[in-house]
Amino acid sequence: MRKLAAIVDLIRAAIDRHGGGWAGVRSVAARSLRVVRALGWSGFAQRIRASRQAEPRAATSPDAISFPTASQLSQLELSLGIMIHVFYADLLDELANDVAHVPVPFVLMVSVIDEQTRIAALSRFGKIPNVQTLHVRVVPNRGRDIAPFLLTFREEVLALDLICHIHTKKSLYSGSEQGKWRRYLIDALLGSNDRVAWILGMFQAMPRLGMVYPESFISMPLWAHTWLSNSGPARELGTRLGVGINPMAYLDYPAGSMFWARTDALRPLYELKLPLDAFPEEQGQTDGTTQHVVERMLGLIVRHQGMVLGVIPADGTATLRSEGERNWMTYFTAPLAHKVRFAAIDAKIVSFDLFDTLVTRPFLHPSGARDYLAHLVEKKFGLMDFATLRSRAETMARIKHGRDVDCTIIYDTMANTAELRGISVADLRELELDTEKRLLKPRATLIDSIRELAHSDKRIVAVSDMYFSTDELRRVLPPVVSDTLQKIHVSCENGWRKDTAEAWRHLPKIENVPTGQWLHVGDNEHSDVQLPLAMGFIHPVHALRSSSLLDVVPALRSLRPKSGQPDRWQDQLWLGLVANHFNELADGHPTTFGQPLAIEEPETLGYTVMGPLVLDYVIWLARLTLDSGAGRILFLSREGYLLQRAFQRLQMASPHLGVIQARYLLVSRRGVNTPALRTIEDLAGIFSAPYTGSLENLLNVRLGARITAVATKHLGRPFVATEVFLPQMSTRIIDWLRPLAATILDIAREERDLYMKYWEAQAGEGSVIVADIGYAGTIQTQLSKLTGHTLGGAYFAAKQAMDQVQVNDGWARARFFDERRGDPSESPVMKFHLMLEAILTSPDGQFSHFESGSGTPLPVHFPNAVNTSKWNMIERIQAGAQQFIDDVCNVTGAETADLAFDSIHVQEPLRCIGTGLWQLGKWAEALRVEDNYTGRGEVITASGHKA
Repeated sequence: MRKLAAIVDLIRAAIDRHGGGWAGVRSVAARSLRVVRALGWSGFAQRIRASRQAEPRAATSPDAISFPTASQLSQLELSLGIMIHVFYADLLDELANDVAHVPVPFVLMVSVIDEQTRIAALSRFGKIPNVQTLHVRVVPNRGRDIAPFLLTFREEVLALDLICHIHTKKSLYSGSEQGKWRRYLIDALLGSNDRVAWILGMFQAMPRLGMVYPESFISMPLWAHTWLSNSGPARELGTRLGVGINPMAYLDYPAGSMFWARTDALRPLYELKLPLDAFPEEQGQTDGTTQHVVERMLGLIVRHQGMVLGVIPADGTATLRSEGERNWMTYFTAPLAHKVRFAAIDAKIVSFDLFDTLVTRPFLHPSGARDYLAHLVEKKFGLMDFATLRSRAETMARIKHGRDVDCTIIYDTMANTAELRGISVADLRELELDTEKRLLKPRATLIDSIRELAHSDKRIVAVSDMYFSTDELRRVLPPVVSDTLQKIHVSCENGWRKDTAEAWRHLPKIENVPTGQWLHVGDNEHSDVQLPLAMGFIHPVHALRSSSLLDVVPALRSLRPKSGQPDRWQDQLWLGLVANHFNELADGHPTTFGQPLAIEEPETLGYTVMGPLVLDYVIWLARLTLDSGAGRILFLSREGYLLQRAFQRLQMASPHLGVIQARYLLVSRRGVNTPALRTIEDLAGIFSAPYTGSLENLLNVRLGARITAVATKHLGRPFVATEVFLPQMSTRIIDWLRPLAATILDIAREERDLYMKYWEAQAGEGSVIVADIGYAGTIQTQLSKLTGHTLGGAYFAAKQAMDQVQVNDGWARARFFDERRGDPSESPVMKFHLMLEAILTSPDGQFSHFESGSGTPLPVHFPNAVNTSKWNMIERIQAGAQQFIDDVCNVTGAETADLAFDSIHVQEPLRCIGTGLWQLGKWAEALRVEDNYTGRGEVITASGHKA
């Protein structure tokens, strides 16, 4: 008990130091065990007592320990039990040795299938020292280990706080005894006194920890982490439990049904009071039974109770993850084309699923495409809630005909609904077909595979559970897909669905090919992989669908819409395009999918990170411009270089935005500082920003070379070489320059006259909005002083200092972060602004000022242009961003300007880059930002580190 309390103390200390997050407890157990081994338990206890007398301190070495106050320390207050189902009596000794590792008193519950085993269990388990109470009961061979857990020991389990569930797993149906699987699971849960103490300590220290279990055993394929044959009964059970079931989702659950759990986390299961006959009689079933459904629902139930899962890594490290790995790396072992080529060696026929396998839509889920179609129907026909009407008509038609039905039957059924009010169902059907044809894109890797297979005289067909007939599919599929398919077997015509196995029973006879010579390729884990595999087909090739990539790859999981976020088709659009892009990489270059995720090409950074962010910004900017009545946008150099091009693409897609004039404005803080000077006191604003460095450099970067030369001549070169500090020395520096006021203001007047000529040509008449990344609005403020114009500002981000733009009634708005409205400071746009600045640049150096050239202002730039090789990298990033914008515009056309993405979620890819979750290649060395304005003169990498 004393040892266990010490572990609890350590875990609580880590949570106290790290805010209770998972990151704070990752290494605590390992560290504590190292200290225990080094000091022994008595020495460890002495350190605990000493620590209770001291203030908490930060850990300075791997074995250093800090503790919360004494009031936060306590003994283990959780009652616990272990429930074991013993089907194989020969494992009694093994399991007895395992449960003997529990270092505190516990209740032991054992279910057995015959009297002989009951007697042996009483004898063997009765010798374990810490067994407080022993129950051994004979149970029917029904429901395997789950039924005894829920039914036989229901009252005993509910009387406890914690329960550990294990059983004599052999899984002989797999063809061989799975002893390694059993030992892997039990060792992670009960492998030693230290292991059990750590787990119990975690439950004591974290009240929201609902379940602890090991990561899936390595033999479990990725696709087995889905509902497979269990989705139907899971929906029924989920309805009774109030737990929603997504049949396409990847699941976190204790595969093998061994775990530690808080009984409150599983209480809803016990409250169902399932009868024994809810579990089928034992017939060697491998899936689809109540016990299989319950096993997969355990994680969902825990989370539904407001608790978290703790998944032990596969290497057994004493750490917990809140979401499982699910053996995801097993999918990314080879390019998809290589998998198909290898699997098809002995195949005479190769079949492919269609949607999400051979063709993709630009939306994350089919619901996004359906809702987008409903949007088009409402816009064109004024019909509300088309998605619901169509779904209802399809259900009614299927019930009436007793099978899958095609579009013609669905729309004929819909014609009888009152809501259509005379709307032509033929026109609705045409809109659906035309929209599908416009949206569908081929999955390039598999199309290449089909061409290769066709050259080897293999028959190529498609098999789909679908409401489109063959003729309709030939119409909507891209020609490159349709032309390669020798036959399309579709359920709405033949009545055989894949997900009921009927298609797999009948089609080999139709095609006259034995199952052992038939290879299928598809994305659905149940109908395309599990069922044909179970029926003797060549091991199918799993072609992961794009949406599942966000479930499967840990580095992409944060892209999933957060719980409670509206499931809007607009957000499904940008997420779908990003997921499709990553899936194309996964198909061809799976080795990039590791920890962290490797972004090997600049275009990928542009497409997945900058594209959604920039498009969302320019759409918002367009709306803001129209609403404000402004007729012109001036994109400030250099950050406006890509933004202007993005806006022009938006204008081409949305012609009504043609009323807005969008131009690129040569400007910089230096470029407006000097022209805006009208008195020597105006220097106070210019010198208010922080600076450390020589006076000479300060004058050069903020006022220009001419004023620097005048000051050097007057003050002397040694003097201007002295170091100055701003804003502390602002008044003193102004006093040094005061004797030069007339000369400085003459230079300012000359620059002002030239800049105003340029300004009038660019800004014209009427209201103007300046567009930029933002922060403090210094350029907008100086421009307003210089030109006398009332200016609006549209920015990525605004800090409190942005209020200075109110000169001449100016105003400013920010899309992603605005400190003035209390936005959280961890906004990725603000936190990783250097990344944005490095990408949103131009091939020219920073603008300095204008010089006169035959009456025309000639721009002068600082000699800091990006060199050719680095610009080529940046240009490729920007090209990727523009390709993303084009892809969105190709879907939504003139309505692109009406889109509105979730402004918080669309920043998530930037956060993934900034935090290193996605790792950039060596080419990212081109992403650097110079910082001369503050005097440091450093080149700063996009990650914020000094180069």
